[in-house]
Parts: sequence; C-alpha cells; structure tokens
Amino acid sequence: MKVEDGVRFAFAVTNDGARKLELLVPDGRTHDVVVLDTLGREVWRWSEGRLFTQAVQAKVVRASDSLRFIEAWRDAQPGSYVAVATLASRNYPVEQRVAFTVR
Repeated sequence: MKVEDGVRFAFAVTNDGARKLELLVPDGRTHDVVVLDTLGREVWRWSEGRLFTQAVQAKVVRASDSLRFIEAWRDAQPGSYVAVATLASRNYPVEQRVAFTVR
C-alpha cells in the first residue's frame, strides 16, 4: 500500500453458529481499530477523539450473518505495523491482529 492512499481496514465478525446471538455493547463504540508500531507502541486509534453515546446496545447477529466495519487511517507513515481490530461486546468480545507494511 502506498502512503498517499492511506490505509483502509475492513473486517467482519461472523456468527458461525446455528442460533442468533445477542451482542451486548456497553456504549456507542461497537468496535475499534488500533495500529501498533514494531515496538508495540500505539500510533493510531480509530476511536480517538470521537464521541459515542453512553447507552447500552444489544446487537442481534443471526446465524451465518456478519457485522462489517470499514475504517481508514489517513495519516499513515511508511513502516511496519500491526492492526488490532476489536469488537466491543461484553459477552462475545473478539480481537484479531494482522501485520502490514506501508510503503
């Protein structure tokens, strides 16, 4: 990926089960994306500086359905990083990490 393009993060959380799931989210921040440098220091966080509602949410994900999120890091600098995507659910928290390089 080239720096002038920024970095786009797309992730999905899929219910692989046979029954619907009700995700309990403590506030309006349903997810987050954090970028760490090679030393593990945080260099960017999608939710930084954003305001979220303070109301508890319940999100229903039916069997075989997915929640999809797409976010962008516009000020990316060249280097190697790890993106950490999280689903902010109290009862079904999910975290996924992936390494990437910006050229």
